[in-house]
Amino acid sequence: VEVSSGTIKGAVTQLPDGSACYCFRGIPYAVPPTTEALRFRSPVPLDRHTPNPLDCTTEREVSLASSYLPPDSVGSENCLFLNVYAPVLGESGIGGRPVMVWLHGGAFCTGSGDSSIYHPQWLVQQRVIVVTVNYRLGPAGFLCLPSVGIDGNMGLKDQRLALRWVRRNIHVFGGQPENVTLFGESAGGVSAHLHCLSPEPLFQKIILQSGVATSPIVFAKDAESKARRLATFFGCKPDASDEEVLETLNSVPPDQLAKHQKEALTPYERTLDSVYAFRPTIESASSRDPVVTEDVFTALSHPECRIHRIPMIIGVTDGEALYKINTFRQHIDRYRQEASTRFIPDTLRVPNEERSAVAQQIVDFYCGPEGITLQRELALSRIFTDILYLYPAVQATELYLRNRGGPLYFYTFECDTELNKFRRLWKVPEEYRGASHADDVCYLFSSSYFNTDQPIDVASKAYWLRESMCRLWTNFAKTGKPTTTTTDDGDVEIHWRPVEDPTALRFSTSTLCIGEEIAMKEQRELDARIQFWRQLYVKYNRAK
Repeated sequence: VEVSSGTIKGAVTQLPDGSACYCFRGIPYAVPPTTEALRFRSPVPLDRHTPNPLDCTTEREVSLASSYLPPDSVGSENCLFLNVYAPVLGESGIGGRPVMVWLHGGAFCTGSGDSSIYHPQWLVQQRVIVVTVNYRLGPAGFLCLPSVGIDGNMGLKDQRLALRWVRRNIHVFGGQPENVTLFGESAGGVSAHLHCLSPEPLFQKIILQSGVATSPIVFAKDAESKARRLATFFGCKPDASDEEVLETLNSVPPDQLAKHQKEALTPYERTLDSVYAFRPTIESASSRDPVVTEDVFTALSHPECRIHRIPMIIGVTDGEALYKINTFRQHIDRYRQEASTRFIPDTLRVPNEERSAVAQQIVDFYCGPEGITLQRELALSRIFTDILYLYPAVQATELYLRNRGGPLYFYTFECDTELNKFRRLWKVPEEYRGASHADDVCYLFSSSYFNTDQPIDVASKAYWLRESMCRLWTNFAKTGKPTTTTTDDGDVEIHWRPVEDPTALRFSTSTLCIGEEIAMKEQRELDARIQFWRQLYVKYNRAK
């Protein structure tokens, strides 16, 4: 096919149902950011690719990254590629296919959008086009040193350039440029949420899975000091100028910057296993092509913000922070001694003189009289589920509906089948059931890394849940309504009602529970936890 930068050649593969999938992998969407002039800078659109035509039958390099997800050590500065999977070619415009653009998670420091984890065959079977994106991670994507022109958020700007590429080119793959759903999980969900701040109409619907921009761990603290600390590790003097810091970082091989990025953390930050050195930052309004220039709560509250006109799905898993249980087992004393810093989210503005009392209030609510003990490790994990994922998602919902945006659909994911691969990656103890962070991903994507590209029993709960979720997600992409009907091969009809009043006492009665069954379900325990945090935020933050 002919795209804006030239001709590309793809491959035809077979979907599980026997239909064709037209795959174009490793499509470049930006000039490789491999020179000093482009490193740590906003991406530059690619004018023409070479050779022309370009073989796009296999994936290319991904971003240099930390290695707890594949690819382990493979990576390159030259990583600005995307992949397109289409059920048919030759359609465009009104008669074309809806488009879904996926932004992968990984804490802005790891992962990729490639098919080792995110092959969208189950989604493409529902007759949508799926685009997966690679963007710069770690220091390459989020270093910030504004005094020397490094404004930060390069990874977010990569994503935005990829969305512009989709808008310009997706019609040649049979896609509708005016019917694009942006979706992502964890850091990918955060990214998608931040792109809603732009007035640019690059997408028309959005799905945020276990990641919103209102989470307390999204934005970097003291971003410039992180750059300086990393440069010091590589031999720069502690009192060096910003110009010398940048000179040092430019002289270090990019793979070494990625490998040693944790050296930018303070000793205390290294004990916080949900904190990463290089993350989004709030930029100056005068920076080049900024993504976010003010407090995100303020930005999302503006009535003119485009987000209020975009249909949205937001969701969380029921055991997001189950991954922390092994940390508790290793360092429970740390949590006992530092409750006032570890259990109070940064977005909650508690005066210093009240922090100990508020931390004790939190521990009492979750753990009861036993307090911080290993016997209450599951309850302790719920604290982090709520402060990092659940309550930020509720805050995002309230901000959205406060300005009468809509419709907004909220879900809780409670499945626990053989497709819950991430709880195994995190080594969640078997005695604790439920869905950990990212466990919903393998119900949407096939993964050779997790071995979910193999057939599973069509009579199994996992098969039914995967089919149902893919239908819900793709029907939302097609129509803006995540429902299924009895016409879908005779499956059970699913009615997902939008959230009407997120401040109501029983917020979760407006949520879809995806578990043993898929249905609107009342969850009083969840409501109580939401109300607990709401009263704290009302007390200390007023409107937040």
